Amino acid sequence: MRRGVKYPAALLLCFIVTQIQTKIRDPYKLECLTRKIHCHPKAICQRDELTSDFYCRCLPGYKGDGINYCRDPGFHIVTSNLSACAGFGEQVCLLKVTEQKVTFRVTVSALGHRRSYVVWWYKFYMGQSPQFNSYRRRLAPVERMARRMTVAHHGRALTLLSIKEDDYYPNLFWAEVKRHAPPTKTATVEAYDWMAFEMLNPSMLRYLFVLDGTPTELGKFLEGDTVSVDLPKYLRLLPSSFVRWTKEAQSMTLLESQTKVLASGVERMELRRLRDSDFGYIRALVFDFSTEVPGRVLVAQRLFLIEKDVSKTCYGGRDEKNCHCQSGFEGNGMHCLDINECEKGMPRNCLPEAECTNTYGSYFCRCQKGLEGDGLFSCIDIDECARGIHGCNQDATCLNTLGSYFCMCQSGFIGDGIHCKVKSTWSPWSPWSVCSATCGLQNQMRIRRCTHPESGMRCKGPSADLRLCPHLQPCPVSGQWSEWSPWSICSETCSGMRRRVRRCDSPSPSRGGLPCPGEKDQLAMCGNHLCPGTEVIPQSTEGGQPGLRGPRAPSPADSE
Repeated sequence: MRRGVKYPAALLLCFIVTQIQTKIRDPYKLECLTRKIHCHPKAICQRDELTSDFYCRCLPGYKGDGINYCRDPGFHIVTSNLSACAGFGEQVCLLKVTEQKVTFRVTVSALGHRRSYVVWWYKFYMGQSPQFNSYRRRLAPVERMARRMTVAHHGRALTLLSIKEDDYYPNLFWAEVKRHAPPTKTATVEAYDWMAFEMLNPSMLRYLFVLDGTPTELGKFLEGDTVSVDLPKYLRLLPSSFVRWTKEAQSMTLLESQTKVLASGVERMELRRLRDSDFGYIRALVFDFSTEVPGRVLVAQRLFLIEKDVSKTCYGGRDEKNCHCQSGFEGNGMHCLDINECEKGMPRNCLPEAECTNTYGSYFCRCQKGLEGDGLFSCIDIDECARGIHGCNQDATCLNTLGSYFCMCQSGFIGDGIHCKVKSTWSPWSPWSVCSATCGLQNQMRIRRCTHPESGMRCKGPSADLRLCPHLQPCPVSGQWSEWSPWSICSETCSGMRRRVRRCDSPSPSRGGLPCPGEKDQLAMCGNHLCPGTEVIPQSTEGGQPGLRGPRAPSPADSE
């Protein structure tokens, strides 16, 4: 395996962050193209330090020859608490420490089919270069909460229950995805230095976590002043400790690729006759031997801020005679206070449409919301509707107004323009129901539904409709008997007949209907006593009454 050139770890880590702003950095690409060496899209051109030959190498995490193929590792690791990180690049999370407990969380996405993987956690210790190496220590999963560090949630979360001095930058932590479990459950320590290849394009299988503290403010100074910092006032040093002082342009060192070494091997640092470039942040790095790793590594650090006093200018001594307040400040020259120009009504050059905002030593004019410009010469209305920066609903129409805009729901919708709901309307009528009768009278029915009840509206009108089935002829009517009439009066007291009748008119047969079945009249005997000489003649007719016979006439036999 070809190795790159080693650099001091502090400079290397800064270089890492500046390089990850873009997806792929390939500084030797033109050299390979000149030599007709065409690297794979997931590879970069490299230079062999021994032979000075150029070759293609797959990006970290990819496997292959760098020309024909570079196999995707199938994984991608990201942090789950990205909102807590100071976003300035991929695969690096900078956390400003405010508490004594912090948790790093990561998630892993697998491309294609599911593959088994494990997450390993490491802590990096920067060594005192060039005499000592840097180291990395693998953090084994520990379930006992009594330990200072715990790895949980199947390796996706590392928690520091307390933060030590050697947890801060340039030391750091990282999570790395691997396809196999660690060979042992115990933590391991090994020498580890960032390689130039790793810095150029950090692997998507690794995510770095860096802790940085709040800087200690040393005060405000003028150019030409002298600043001294006695480190033992802030940190406990041992006889074996080695201190290195560095100058940083910003407090978040990872954002800056240039770190200048001010002094080494001294516990007290002094900057004389300050120049403009001396103001800013300086960091003291303390190296010593540690029980966790061999060699001398970073065991503590402290960040200091040297702030420039912009309120006054002094020539010679620092007294009222030689000092005067700058514009925007007032005082005797020794003590200068910021003038709030906005409260005193001094900025008369701000437009009426602009607001005055006070700053330290000055002020600026800001156009009101909905307007844009410098506040001094122009404050122009912003057409939020044309720029698409309004908050109107997709079913609303945006109307621009001076300094703002108005939302109005479109036809067929109801709401305030920010939230628009479809108005409730009747759905189309359903088809008429089928007529099952072939004659006579029958109703057909159709229905409709009131749509979008979420609007809270009601539809006016009926939800159902009836009509007679069309083209039906009247049905045939069969005759039905009326009720029987009362019995007639009997003329005889000892004998006689009575009669009742009924009519086939309830209804009468019509349109080919059948006549009424049965007889239309009935006879019945009157009273319970028969007249003398009357005999009963049995009748066999169904439903008839017994016949009555009077005295029979004399026959010839009777006269003999």
